[in-house]
Amino acid sequence: MLDDSIAFDGETPDERPLGGAEKAFVRLAEALAMREHEVAAFTRCEMAKTVNGVDWLPWDTPRPPWTDVLLAFRKPALLQEIDDAEKKTLWVWNKPDYLNKPVAQAVLEAVRPAIVFTGEFHRRSWKPWREFKNIAITPGVGDVYLIDQGEAEEEVLPPPVAITTTHPLHGLDKIVQLWRRGIHPENEAAELHIYSAALMRAKASGEVDPRLAGVFAAISAAESQGIRIKAPMADAAMADAYRAARLHFYPLITGEAYASTLAESQAAGLPAVVLGGGGDTRLIGERVRNGQSAYIAPDDSAVENLSLEILADEGIMYKSLHRDALTLQRGPNWREAAIEFEELWG
Repeated sequence: MLDDSIAFDGETPDERPLGGAEKAFVRLAEALAMREHEVAAFTRCEMAKTVNGVDWLPWDTPRPPWTDVLLAFRKPALLQEIDDAEKKTLWVWNKPDYLNKPVAQAVLEAVRPAIVFTGEFHRRSWKPWREFKNIAITPGVGDVYLIDQGEAEEEVLPPPVAITTTHPLHGLDKIVQLWRRGIHPENEAAELHIYSAALMRAKASGEVDPRLAGVFAAISAAESQGIRIKAPMADAAMADAYRAARLHFYPLITGEAYASTLAESQAAGLPAVVLGGGGDTRLIGERVRNGQSAYIAPDDSAVENLSLEILADEGIMYKSLHRDALTLQRGPNWREAAIEFEELWG
């Protein structure tokens, strides 16, 4: 398995926040090792180590001369790192348009790999110039998010806390606007927790990225309206944060391939309100059960009304969505995803 993006290894998701794509790389490697495959993962990690049965190797480590399977993450060029591989697979996490650029086309023509997408909408959004073996495999959700329903005999109503996890440039200004205008004035006990490394850095240092100046100013002015900036955390702590909240705000993001944090919060039982706003909701429709575990709100008024219902003191709507999220959104896990990869490789 090869990924040359950033420095991470098998310990990283349990030590600090990590992007959804990189976490997927870690969790699939672990699941394959658990299923008795010999797995070597080459990344920008600082030192060689073995974690949960996976050998993590710094990028400059010499490649093995031969392997049964070469799994290249995101970049077609990585398919050329080992010539003698029985099966070559490209795992795509980005918007797939880049696969049609001349450099990527040349590699795909030469290697003819199997191509794995994160869902059916993701797969169908690629318009190839010729036929390639391709498949959609839904990524797993980490075990820490998959709580047992039987663990808590009595259903406890969390406090009226809403969470958002996406980058501040992806619709956060709209969420803050709706919160200040129509949600918090109707429920003054409610809080909005914004998990953002960029905003946390700005708050700590006083140095604000000019692109974030507007939304940061709006948030800073709204502390009295229950808006709090929080630091993203490692998986276990984020799972606890989801279970201690009532609602996940999620905006549509153009070009998104999976929506990792939404999949994780749904698995943990946290209802969501997706800011549809008339956009293309087909990808998000694969991550939530609209009307059962979440609502895809068509407009601002719907966002406000649904949020107030979920955050209401009685918690009737929250409990219904929460139960359905735990029932319907708890899979697949990474072991199941690993089996699908095995089936692809025969």
